Amino acid sequence: MGAKLRVFLFFLRFSPDLYGMPHLTVSTSGELHDLCRRLQHADTIAYDTEFISEGRYEPKLCLVQIAADDLLALVDPMTISDLTPLWKLFCDGKREMIVHACRSEMEFCCRSVGKMPPKLFDVQVAAGFIGHEYPLGFAALLQKFLKLSLRKTESRTTWNLRPLTPLQIEYALDDVRYLKEIRQNITAQLHAKNRLAWYYEEIESVKQTLYTYFTAEHWQSLPKISGLKPRELAILRELWLWRDAAAKQRNIPASRMFRDDLIVELSRRRTNDEKRIAALRGMQRTDIARILPDIVLAISRGLDLPEDQLPEPPLRTAYPQYTVISQILYAVLGSICKRERMAPLLVGSPNDVREWIAAELGTLPQNVVPRLSSGWRKELVGTLLADLFYGRKSLQINRCGTEEPLIVR
Repeated sequence: MGAKLRVFLFFLRFSPDLYGMPHLTVSTSGELHDLCRRLQHADTIAYDTEFISEGRYEPKLCLVQIAADDLLALVDPMTISDLTPLWKLFCDGKREMIVHACRSEMEFCCRSVGKMPPKLFDVQVAAGFIGHEYPLGFAALLQKFLKLSLRKTESRTTWNLRPLTPLQIEYALDDVRYLKEIRQNITAQLHAKNRLAWYYEEIESVKQTLYTYFTAEHWQSLPKISGLKPRELAILRELWLWRDAAAKQRNIPASRMFRDDLIVELSRRRTNDEKRIAALRGMQRTDIARILPDIVLAISRGLDLPEDQLPEPPLRTAYPQYTVISQILYAVLGSICKRERMAPLLVGSPNDVREWIAAELGTLPQNVVPRLSSGWRKELVGTLLADLFYGRKSLQINRCGTEEPLIVR
């Protein structure tokens, strides 16, 4: 097909949505490449995804919604097998990507091209820096910033069925058409409060945390493994790797493939004897004969691993909880957040306060870094907590009102 004809067909695919505003449906690889060429000139791109995660190893992407300049587009992964050109465009760093609650959007990028957009504005995270609740749903954000109420009737829709209904299309496009305007509103307030640098520091931390989660092996996160010895940890790792690969191949949740507690118990028993393995309570399942040889092989690999390659036991992170002190200082943190119009859950949790106290008292393990001791959190609350902790300042009950019950002297 000639280039001119492709472009002609590309523009023919514009359709009016329920607001009378045209949107583009992209359902072939050629149309996707044409869309990417057009998006090259955009300064910002707002995007969202619809997917199905229930009963699957990985979420299945069903739709990508895009808003850029005067363009609204729906990209259909059900008919386009490879969206790599789109993810590469999103991650090339030439424009800012605007999202709401970025986890799923970052996962699809990371799985496809191994990285995330360098310039990212998450309106949910940013709103927390100007006093709104965190995390705040999109409908609530839209109401607070633009005074708009949307029908959210399709929140539990089955997105992999085609054709999409007009209501589904409306719902999907609503998730992106207003993101740029919300972003402009939040950015103006961040500038006014001199907190834009705080936001960008935080979103880099969010992306790093997500990247680590998406790319790491999670066998060390299995429950009740703190007492396992290195050889038992080697068996556990091999069983986890086998289960993860098998679940991915069958596209089912890993826990449905083989239970966590069975992996831990088999690691403790340190045996590759089929009869002893099959006799373990919980192993009496209809497909045990099919998976038993794989379990035996995984355990054998762990048993045969050379001593110098055994995994190290995880460092213990237990420390005193300092319950009373942490309750007092967490109340102070909440009071500071209220006064400074910051979302408390974005600033820190009770556990963050406990870690900060343990670090000050020298009982926090060296591998744990308190979040409240660095960056914008230290600037906002960490320094004041230290002043109270070391007696440089004191607390007083405010008897004149309940809006700010604690006063720092």
